[in-house]
Amino acid sequence: MSRQTGQEVAMVMLLTEDSTGPDSLLAMAGERFDRLMTIESRPLSGGLPPGLVVPMYEICRRHHGEPLSTLAARALMSRVVYGDNVIVATGAGVPPKLPQGETDGPPGAAVLARAIALGLGAQVTIVSEEAHSKPVEACAALVGSSTARPIKVETIPPHPKYGPKAVEALMARYQPSAIVFVELDGPNPDGLFHGVRGDRRPAGTMAHLHLLAEAGRAAKRLTIGIGDGGNEVGFGAVRTALAAFHPNSFVVTAVETDVVVSAAISNWGAYAVCAGLAVGIGSPDLLHNDALEGDLIRACVSAGARDGATASTEPLVDGVPESGHRGFVSLLQSIVASSSSEPGPESPSRQRSREVTS
Repeated sequence: MSRQTGQEVAMVMLLTEDSTGPDSLLAMAGERFDRLMTIESRPLSGGLPPGLVVPMYEICRRHHGEPLSTLAARALMSRVVYGDNVIVATGAGVPPKLPQGETDGPPGAAVLARAIALGLGAQVTIVSEEAHSKPVEACAALVGSSTARPIKVETIPPHPKYGPKAVEALMARYQPSAIVFVELDGPNPDGLFHGVRGDRRPAGTMAHLHLLAEAGRAAKRLTIGIGDGGNEVGFGAVRTALAAFHPNSFVVTAVETDVVVSAAISNWGAYAVCAGLAVGIGSPDLLHNDALEGDLIRACVSAGARDGATASTEPLVDGVPESGHRGFVSLLQSIVASSSSEPGPESPSRQRSREVTS
């Protein structure tokens, strides 16, 4: 059976199911979100390996058996209740090309933090490494103005000796019900960090925030990984299948999460999860708009982040210009609107939030 035929059969199965229930409607919206977030748009001349996006998505999709964006959204809605703490970890890029990190990660982490705070009533803390603090703080400040409580930012220094104690302290302080990773590098089975091109990243330059995934899983907390290259936290869940076709198989991380979302650009994966929350909760405003998207990218660059594909200080993310990302968000908004003509059922945490604040 060809891949195309397999996709057609899967779609027929989806459409012949009872499509009147909220779960089925959310799954159908998820098919749309996933299709959009996996459009391969990074420039062919940008140095990033082409042809990975769809195969990586298909591997993760087979692993989970349903749309990835709405799977992550459903998991958050089922595990996070009003007043919980949630950690969102982000940060990729090392000197000399990306001394303060890249533009893929901080915007996605901030937008997702906003959606979780507004939609689920959680207190969200974004965690990154010290060198990436300014871009992360700039993005958090932009989205925090619309949440009841500011989005916190915490950082840890980049060295293996700091990681275990810092993660232990974070887990003890926040006792998070969920930990989400957006474009956060994870080591391979040999403990080595790499970029998707195959470049080695010295352990002393990394904050070892990947240990949050191990701590979260050990404590039976929800963990979600969002990435685009296989070297990010989460893809350890599908490492064997991914390494079998990846041109740089040694970059694939060994760090697993409960849910892994594979997208063309990590920010896009985070936005697609926000779209899933927007439809699942019945609140389209949980997804940001294209104007805020532009503000986030420019704020990130102004604070010191650079494009991960080209190391440019122009407003690019993975080589794609600001206009492309604004267009993506606009399309995602239109799908949310067409999937949310009627208010959706409230999640238990959403109901609890309404009861407490009324």
